[in-house]
Amino acid sequence: MTEKNNFETILKWIVVVILAFAALKILLTVMGIAFFLGGFLLFRVLPVVLVVWLIVKIVQWLGGSDRGTSTSTLDL
Repeated sequence: MTEKNNFETILKWIVVVILAFAALKILLTVMGIAFFLGGFLLFRVLPVVLVVWLIVKIVQWLGGSDRGTSTSTLDL
């Protein structure tokens, strides 16, 4: 009777360990994708966005746009 319980316990722990390794592999894959996208956005996209934003601000400053009037298309 105890031999069957020992076998079931060992089998259960083997399954738990295999599932834990699978979950860890999935987690590491997701984290790797997140770090890749974060690095790409931080070092490739953000500098371009900042340069374009600075150019827009300089053009607005040189053009002397009036801050009282809005040119947004959201104003109806």
